Amino acid sequence: MPSPEESALSDNDHQKHRGYISLHRMDGFSDAVFAFAVTLLVVSLEVPKSAHELFHLMHGFIAFGVAFTLLMILWYQHSKFFKRFPITDLWMISLNMMLLFVILMYVYPLKFLFTNLFDTLIWKSGGDSFSSVSEIRLLMMIYGAGMIAVNFVFFLMHKHAWRLRERFDLDQSQINELYSDMAGNIVNMSVAALSVLIAAATSDQGAWAGYIYFLLGPVHWGVAEWSRKRMEKKALQDKATEESAKADV
Repeated sequence: MPSPEESALSDNDHQKHRGYISLHRMDGFSDAVFAFAVTLLVVSLEVPKSAHELFHLMHGFIAFGVAFTLLMILWYQHSKFFKRFPITDLWMISLNMMLLFVILMYVYPLKFLFTNLFDTLIWKSGGDSFSSVSEIRLLMMIYGAGMIAVNFVFFLMHKHAWRLRERFDLDQSQINELYSDMAGNIVNMSVAALSVLIAAATSDQGAWAGYIYFLLGPVHWGVAEWSRKRMEKKALQDKATEESAKADV
């Protein structure tokens, strides 16, 4: 059995081995799934037949824009990952399929959540979508679980790329960037898990389980600052070591 390092393939060498697909085919399939997910987000597939229907349809545009933006962030992260790490071994193919599956399952809760959120906050018409508070809490748990699942798969993909770092001849800054991406996945999972915990174990009606996601910005900023200072410290240490070695010579 080949090791993961030996079985990782890109477009340049996949034809030398049987049982693997080319990177552009996996990218093409992934883009098609993302496009289908966007289609599922569309407010309505029917052309409105009256001004009233048109105005009612426009109520969903803000929610669609937010959900579309979040989906495009996932698409960008996916595209950036495979541009940096063109891996098409069986484990990466499996992880990619898992990611696409979770994203498709994530679309309807995403759309439903933001549609009702903006209907309630802006249009004052979203109260009839839930028959009880327990349904709101359940929706927040489903949303949080989806966010955890997406980031967990991304984390496994980055971890697999880290195991193959010698194959891609990564320098220290690229390795640090890889660490930062993995740390970002952990932050997202942690905040989402806290939201699920609030919704499941408290009497919260869904508000605090949603407000907790505002922590993502400050925490990501803190992690980025910590990573930057860590990189600067490492660079200074390397420079001092190099100067010391030159002085000894």
